[in-house]
Amino acid sequence: MFRDLRTAVSSTRRIAAFGLLILALGLGAYVLGTQHQHPRFIQAAGTIFWVVGAYLGIRVFTYVLLDPLLSNRETAVPGFARDLVVFGLYVGAAVLLLHKAGGVNLGAILGTGAIAAAVVGLSLQETLGNLFAGISLHLDEAFRPGDWIEVTGNLRNMAGQETFVGQVETMTWRSVQILTENGDTTVFPNRILAQAVVTNLYAPSGLHRRTLKVTVEPHGPMVDTVAALEQALGGIPHYPHRKPEVVTHSFDMGGVVLELRWWALGWRHGRAANFLAVRLTQTVLNRRGVPLLGPHGATTPRSVPIVLPEGAVPDILERIGLPPDWADELREGIILRRAAPGEAVIRAGDPGGSLFMVMQGGLQVVRVAERTEPYTGLYWEELAELKPGDWFGEGSLLTGAVRSATVVARTPCELVELPKAAFEKCVQRNPQVVDRLVDLMESRSLRMNEAPKAESRREEWLAQIKNWFRL
Repeated sequence: MFRDLRTAVSSTRRIAAFGLLILALGLGAYVLGTQHQHPRFIQAAGTIFWVVGAYLGIRVFTYVLLDPLLSNRETAVPGFARDLVVFGLYVGAAVLLLHKAGGVNLGAILGTGAIAAAVVGLSLQETLGNLFAGISLHLDEAFRPGDWIEVTGNLRNMAGQETFVGQVETMTWRSVQILTENGDTTVFPNRILAQAVVTNLYAPSGLHRRTLKVTVEPHGPMVDTVAALEQALGGIPHYPHRKPEVVTHSFDMGGVVLELRWWALGWRHGRAANFLAVRLTQTVLNRRGVPLLGPHGATTPRSVPIVLPEGAVPDILERIGLPPDWADELREGIILRRAAPGEAVIRAGDPGGSLFMVMQGGLQVVRVAERTEPYTGLYWEELAELKPGDWFGEGSLLTGAVRSATVVARTPCELVELPKAAFEKCVQRNPQVVDRLVDLMESRSLRMNEAPKAESRREEWLAQIKNWFRL
């Protein structure tokens, strides 16, 4: 293993090493000073004096002025600019020392420098190419360590283009080290990156749209399929104003191409969302009996129907405090649904008109949160947990209000959905149950630990329910 000398050498050893260095320099200066009768010793002492003075001067200038200025500058790699400045100072000091101590004519140096530069340039063409490409990359500040980038181009001096995705680890004068999602480190010479197309997957804000295309067999209720996919993809963590969407993109292989779109915070979040989108898409299409189309034809959907347990509808009515004699009529209109882990059942802000009850599995009421661990991205923050026997969505069923929260399946779930169409006739025939419906909304407020509602709020609910069901 390589050892990092900055941490392997203790502070005590550093101080001792500098002390010995200063002692050796002082002893050398003393010895040379005692030999004042010899001109060569005097010249050597002067040379050592100017060398040490130039070195200490550059170090003091770097420590006192250069480092503080560059550390406060918003640049990709301040150390790179610092190294260039320090290198220039050392070259300038070396030229002046040759003139001062060695008596070398600067004109002669400049005259022969062109020939020497040509020879050095030809022999170090690769190195100089990386150096100037590195200067260009750092001045552009197109990316910096920590950013995920996508590099497209002729990366290995072979025929054709290829694409590489990874996180920038370090940027030096010669190369850029990129860490892949597999934990491997790839080193790209600067000139390769300078000639390639680089897409910064984090800049400017890290929020970027990702897409996924799937080809399905044409079928009648395409609008319903698109709506079901959009609903399910709501399980991808997203901002309320950046909801996932599904559009009919084009035609291919005799089928319809659906494009799934969502917004991701950073590349790794987009990658994780892509995996979830593929799984949810396959689950929803298979559940709805929609075949996928590919080079070998259409797939065969397989779905096991849900069986409503005996006495489930009376149990639902009993739990929400409604007359048990509604069971026979409601049984005809209720919808049995499944939800896969990570699938959204309802999304905050969407219109709604149904109530859900959990028969099996667990769900969570969530809101989006931005985090950096285990990677930069959007995550669901759990607000409440829903277990078998719990219900949700009554606000939209009873008042027609938009969904107030997002509910995502945590485990495989089976749900009973009670839509307004199945509920409305019973309410119109028994308008006296309106008070019970308001009690249902108040009980939900208490279960969600909300503040008690004032009497005016109850009257407002009564008016909304009567208007919604046309009572």
